[in-house]
Amino acid sequence: MTRLSRVSILTIAALLSYAPMAHSASQNLNCLIQPYVVITITTPVGGLLETVRVDRGDLVKEGQVLATLDTSVERATGAVQHAHAELSNRRLADLELQRTVAEVALRTIKSPINGVVVERFMHPGEFPKQEKILKLAQIDPLRVDVYAPVAMLGKVAVGKTVYVKPEPPLTGEYPAKVTVVDRVVDAASGTFGVRLELPNRDLKLPAGLKCTIRF
Repeated sequence: MTRLSRVSILTIAALLSYAPMAHSASQNLNCLIQPYVVITITTPVGGLLETVRVDRGDLVKEGQVLATLDTSVERATGAVQHAHAELSNRRLADLELQRTVAEVALRTIKSPINGVVVERFMHPGEFPKQEKILKLAQIDPLRVDVYAPVAMLGKVAVGKTVYVKPEPPLTGEYPAKVTVVDRVVDAASGTFGVRLELPNRDLKLPAGLKCTIRF
């Protein structure tokens, strides 16, 4: 599971095709609203997928159990080892118990974020081993990516508040804060990247929308 750290080539292409140029009077720029992070859920160990408790579109909380692998073998093996160890050494028995608990925990897959299930790849009865089970997206806050013309260098700073206007049918403007200002300019387009954080506590705004930003 890895957090997104940069805008994808497709995102750059989408933004550039959407003509991200500033209007001289209003200082409006075109932008794209995206999930703050997208995570692919896998399992560090192999095993029979026993349950998948969520499906596409479900909201999830950090720490919520998403899926479980069958643990019957680990529990049975751990019980036998614990019993043998308890007869000879209490300390060893405690260590065996801790190992069993850890092995079972590895087979309980929990959500690392508050978010929404974007895709479900597997169902109970399948046998994943470092394969995709679910894909989650964090949508509070949202991430807004925009490419500003080089003429705005020095005028956009981290911490600055700007207003994001989503494309129809949504209406209104939403305050967002600048979190990243690229230090490298794209010579071909004469632009530099800016990233913003857009609060979305009521989850009113979906990710994937085009938008405009008013500086």
